[in-house]
Amino acid sequence: MLPIWAAALWGLAGGLCVEGLELYARIRRDRKWSWKRPIPQGRAAYLTSVAIRAGVGAVLAAAATEGRQISGAFAALALGLAAPLVVEKVTRLVVHSLAGSGTLLNAPAPTTPPAASPASARRSSGGSTAPAAPRPAVPAPGVPEPSRPADGNAGVSPRAGSTPPRDGTGAADA
Repeated sequence: MLPIWAAALWGLAGGLCVEGLELYARIRRDRKWSWKRPIPQGRAAYLTSVAIRAGVGAVLAAAATEGRQISGAFAALALGLAAPLVVEKVTRLVVHSLAGSGTLLNAPAPTTPPAASPASARRSSGGSTAPAAPRPAVPAPGVPEPSRPADGNAGVSPRAGSTPPRDGTGAADA
């Protein structure tokens, strides 16, 4: 088993590897590259971004080692390399699970609107007595919109033995 401090160092090294390769590509791509201004925001912003990226890799590797999710140097290095992707995926997973349970930002769980009376339903829909469809949930501020697959079922993962809801025409509801 790898000690936590060693895992953190391997994660830090993974983060620095990615930053080094990015710097290499930037230097080769830009003929006017300068240490004085390595990115348009300046040297201080560049060094801050490198420190954050490497630090996140170190924290992830140490946490994974402490949680007995990884046990070797290569896995800690890989977590350092993939830190931004790991954080993004875990954040999406947590946000979507919290949004589904109604606990995101202490917001109440989405509810369906009250059923309309048959008379008001006939007036608003041109004679049909079918109840109005529930409105889609609005994402919380700052939460990225989930990607939309070609079939329109964004964020829907089919479960064993279930079929997507149908609107009567044979097409899945969006």
